[in-house]
Amino acid sequence: MELTAIEHMPAIIEQAAKSPLGLFALMVIALSILGFFFFRGATERTRIAMFVLLFVGVASFGVAAMRAVPGSGVAMDAAPLAALADISGEWSAEVKYDWGDTHREVFELNYDGTEVLGTASYLGAKRAVFDGQLTGNRISFITRTRQTITSDDTVRDVVHHYTGVVDGDRIEFTLRSEGGYTEHVPVKFAALRSR
Repeated sequence: MELTAIEHMPAIIEQAAKSPLGLFALMVIALSILGFFFFRGATERTRIAMFVLLFVGVASFGVAAMRAVPGSGVAMDAAPLAALADISGEWSAEVKYDWGDTHREVFELNYDGTEVLGTASYLGAKRAVFDGQLTGNRISFITRTRQTITSDDTVRDVVHHYTGVVDGDRIEFTLRSEGGYTEHVPVKFAALRSR
């Protein structure tokens, strides 16, 4: 038995209510239906006047909704920006990797206003940080290493993805590595500010 659009309506409304643009779309649909039924017998002049009023109202709501959506291209004057966490300095962590070895890793990090820069050690060796981002108290960056199998000198590039949540002098990190000869499960560890 096929379900009709009316049976899906509660789920559609629930999903649309999760974003300002979803609400905007629901308003356009609702006003179109109401306008059709309320003004189908009205004079042409009344229908045009009501169309203009409905259009202005929906457009005004659309502009307001777009201001609330990051990345929409409209200035977000009304939305406060989240304060950025202070990540500058040296951080250290005892990292137990998924194969069982534990290494003391050191992170020298700073934020230049556009990206996270610095180094992060992997198995005790310093690696440059790339693609670093800081949004509020969330930090992410990658480092790269190379793996070689000695039997045939085949080299593979490995990318290490670090994501973390900064809480004062502590960063709760998750490390995911991809591209090597073996698969690794994500590793969680805490880095503490050492200076």
